[in-house]
Amino acid sequence: MLYGPPGCGKTYIMKAAAGEGNLNFINVKLSDVLDQYVGGTEKNIHKIFETARKNTPCILFVDEIDALGGRRDKMGESAQYLKAAVNQLLYEMDGIEAANENVLVVGATNAPWDVDPALRRAGRFGKTIYVPAPDFSSRKAILKIHAKKRPLSKFIPWNRLALATAGYSSADLKA
Repeated sequence: MLYGPPGCGKTYIMKAAAGEGNLNFINVKLSDVLDQYVGGTEKNIHKIFETARKNTPCILFVDEIDALGGRRDKMGESAQYLKAAVNQLLYEMDGIEAANENVLVVGATNAPWDVDPALRRAGRFGKTIYVPAPDFSSRKAILKIHAKKRPLSKFIPWNRLALATAGYSSADLKA
């Protein structure tokens, strides 16, 4: 599971990893999977994993894992449908693992402490990797990449720009 501030590049890292490994990349935001009808969210989760199984080898990148995978022990009775959806996600992840399919499931969140402990155990999202905002040299490189698309002077003070944007995320630099 990757975690870090919004816009720091978690999705880009996994997309690049898929490209380097010549793997299919399936990007899913769990907030888009939530359905207002009983059983709808579970059905959507099942479809996502079926798509991943049909497109092996692949990386299934599950963004905003905390949107669905929040701590079940902190959910009230009114959130029974979310508990069922978390259980469906656990079932699908265990099925991928048990069948030894060529699907790497990677989750991403801004708040790993809000993710249910059952999702964070070994065999699921057992490892967490912090993805920080870009450092000085990374900011400078990101600014140069995005500058290629704009008509700018050849005499841009890249070092000063990189210093002035300390703490900016990759998404902030793109804007």
